Amino acid sequence: MIETLNDIDKINNLYTIFYVFMNTLPPQTAENLLARVLRAPLVVSRATRGVFSSGLGAEDEIVTTCRLILILRGSMRYTIEGRTFIAEAGDELFVPAWTRRMWATPLQGDCEIAWCEFDDDPRELAPVQGYRRRPNKAAFTRDKRTLADMAALWAQAQAPQSALIKLKLEAELKSLLARFWPEAEPTLQGDDFQALPSPHPEVQRALRWLEAHAYEADALARLEAACELTPNYFRLQFRQAMHCTPGEYVQRLRLRRARQLIRATDWQLKRIAAEVGYPDPLYFSRLYRRFWGHSPSAERPAAGRSSE
Repeated sequence: MIETLNDIDKINNLYTIFYVFMNTLPPQTAENLLARVLRAPLVVSRATRGVFSSGLGAEDEIVTTCRLILILRGSMRYTIEGRTFIAEAGDELFVPAWTRRMWATPLQGDCEIAWCEFDDDPRELAPVQGYRRRPNKAAFTRDKRTLADMAALWAQAQAPQSALIKLKLEAELKSLLARFWPEAEPTLQGDDFQALPSPHPEVQRALRWLEAHAYEADALARLEAACELTPNYFRLQFRQAMHCTPGEYVQRLRLRRARQLIRATDWQLKRIAAEVGYPDPLYFSRLYRRFWGHSPSAERPAAGRSSE
């Protein structure tokens, strides 16, 4: 726990970094990027690291939280708003919330990353494109250590009475962002870049809700009951934003989560099926085969892998 004056001094020291950068950056950069990030209340929703085997990735989707990603080893092909670039070991990426993205690892070799996800105040952080930084060796080591510290803190922050830990997580994140922005460049170059419009607010709310509840058997029924739009109009708005129906999106989340559990645990398949919202294991197996192109048992044995 962070209960000593020394810990509080560390938090205060981290915040002083922000104002130093505010006075050294070009005015337009500070105004448009760093200033908004440092003003905004940021809540770290995840901090971890993972190793992704060859061929893994995420399909076309809209992410509902901002991500700061450090490529520790290997490479990945990343697509933001329809345009693709290669991120290699040593690269640091910022992916803003409510942007459309997809990524994949090469067919040969693993990719290891450390990353954190965080919520922002949408009134402060307007939608922007992705950014990339190539830190030097010392900066890479420092940011790697900071992300490792954040991962340890994030695990503690799940416990009750963790306000100070959450505060330090925010301070660590803002110190990362303060170092990131002065050297960051857009991942999508060119004057023709235009971000896609943000999803309808009800679709945004639904995506956030599904992050926590998609694995419940009655998730779709509860989602439709809580939606303030008519069912047809909601489905129309959802399809325009996600290029799929709400049911297809829930199935995608469930089957991706199932693949994670198969690779990372030794649970029986019927337990995994129930865990992701399918009480009928035979139906789950048919869906899994149709989605991934092979049976759930074909994923075994592959433990200890995770998904960003």
